[in-house]
Amino acid sequence: MTGPCIVALEGPCCAGKTTLGRLLMADLNGLTAAFLPCYADHVGGGRFLPRQEAATVGEREQALRQLLAIEADRFARVPGGCEVVLEDRSVYTLLAHSYALQRITGTGFLTPSARLLRSSPTPAWPALVLYLDLPQTAVPGRNQGKFPPGSIYTDPEFNAAIRAYFRRLAGRKTPQMAWLDATLDLPELTRLAAARIRHVTRRQDIKGAV
Repeated sequence: MTGPCIVALEGPCCAGKTTLGRLLMADLNGLTAAFLPCYADHVGGGRFLPRQEAATVGEREQALRQLLAIEADRFARVPGGCEVVLEDRSVYTLLAHSYALQRITGTGFLTPSARLLRSSPTPAWPALVLYLDLPQTAVPGRNQGKFPPGSIYTDPEFNAAIRAYFRRLAGRKTPQMAWLDATLDLPELTRLAAARIRHVTRRQDIKGAV
């Protein structure tokens, strides 16, 4: 491998991405791994992130540039020699949010967002996306006050659009995707996720040796 295998943990808020990432760090025996907290946790809370509810394409692009700076800082802290980097949300989150805003507002956010992100050297494009699929009906019980009433991150329409984006992504050759049931017991969910990560890293090892 020429670099670490980038694995993105994706899914709606409250799906358990952070918890799964920490469990995987203890479960990936034999692999040197690093875990990157989500954009909000990295900067000390969601209040330090740009607003998702952009009114114009220019406003959305400005927000993406701020998020790219956070992306660069996240990866600057990855220690050398890592074989696997687990990232709690990835560049695909940024695209999914643009897609969701487009579906909700009718403004064409996705194509300009994709153009901006693809032209930037900053994003780390994951080889594997683990999508934690959580029913919207389970979100309120898991939220426990983390997001206030009316938050876009717990909005059913927004989350349905996020899910639709990753369904579209699953139909492509890259990245590889694993669709995981976020309601599974944590040991089983961790086992399934670890197995997919090991499969991808083995394939990269084989390619690197050819």
